Amino acid sequence: MTTVQPTPSPEAELGLEEPLAPDAGTETLAVGASGPRRNAAWRTFLRKRSVWVFLPLLAVLILISFIGPSFVGDPVSAIYPKLLPPSSEHWLGTDNLGRDYLARVVYGGQISLIVGFSVAVLCLTLGLVIGGLAGYYGGFMDNALVKVSEFFQVLPGLVLALVAAALLGSNVVIIIVILGVTMWPGVARIVRAEAMRITKLGYVESAKAAGFSGPRILWSDVIPNAMPPVLVATTMTVGRAILVESGLSYLGIGDANRPSWGALLNSAQAYMQQAWWLALFPGLCIFLVVLAVNILGDAMNDALNPTIGRVK
Repeated sequence: MTTVQPTPSPEAELGLEEPLAPDAGTETLAVGASGPRRNAAWRTFLRKRSVWVFLPLLAVLILISFIGPSFVGDPVSAIYPKLLPPSSEHWLGTDNLGRDYLARVVYGGQISLIVGFSVAVLCLTLGLVIGGLAGYYGGFMDNALVKVSEFFQVLPGLVLALVAAALLGSNVVIIIVILGVTMWPGVARIVRAEAMRITKLGYVESAKAAGFSGPRILWSDVIPNAMPPVLVATTMTVGRAILVESGLSYLGIGDANRPSWGALLNSAQAYMQQAWWLALFPGLCIFLVVLAVNILGDAMNDALNPTIGRVK
């Protein structure tokens, strides 16, 4: 009896049916992967105990920072006794001007979190565009974009922030732009390396042979498959941005009308001995957010790169 072989689809003949071909023993999972692979990554991510601890913790801190202002008092109203310790009436005490410190910490979280996540999105956008173009096209474009990234990478963020604050004034938007300009080269280098690797794989070569345009291949095949390490690097950028913004606020570079956790630490340094709570609570918030973001980024790395997870 003659067995009839099924006719392969045009996508299979061109090598486009499985766009996630691994490279030289390295297993990665793209963002646009098929359902079973994507579900496996989610199961790996959610199986970790650290995720069940730090993901709710990060979600609670975000909710408190953005919903909490509706339930706390006025952060600038100085109507209470000065330097009251934490009590049932004032859960986090009061500051040196008689303002409720719970309201100050809740409002301060908005600025720190907005800066951290906005800088991460800006770095991701610049990194994908510049790193993707450099890694895919190579040649002169690669050399030019690498030189541009090296120029921004050597810019001292602190000095740039000081100059910008002196010329333009210090506000949240300027701080986000400065941090994004000085942090995006790290993400771009990862995107460039992944794009160079993926461009050499068979399904990309098949797409080129099929006549697809370079931009179409780059944004539909190369970039999605380069996302796993890029997402991990972006999560780490959130923590770095929060720490740098806190350091800048600690030095007095920030929006005086909308203090962040770092600005609260700056104000608390003169009262460390007599009012310990002024430094403890904003410092603890910074520590917990940065720790949670880094732990979740490490868990995401294990889920999207199974080989690394098995080695650990």
